[in-house]
Amino acid sequence: MSLLPKIKTKENGDRYDLELSNGRFSLYVIKKYESIQLIGDILTGISFVTGSILNITGAASIYGQILYLIGSLALTVRPTIKIIRRSKLNRGKS
Repeated sequence: MSLLPKIKTKENGDRYDLELSNGRFSLYVIKKYESIQLIGDILTGISFVTGSILNITGAASIYGQILYLIGSLALTVRPTIKIIRRSKLNRGKS
């Protein structure tokens, strides 16, 4: 038995689902892109909370500032990914 799960992408109309299976356990993720985006939001929140705690305690303010920067970049990347995902580039006839 492998430690890595088997990953399958399933297309249901205009949405893409993800199935992860390993042995007798399987996880079915509906709307995989939206789910990945939610995980990114959680990680962004964790970086801001951790940065706040580090700055409040004064333990290592440089690490807090780095986490704030990472969180800010993540908030900038999110709408960019949404725009790219919702756009199509078609080649016109010349």
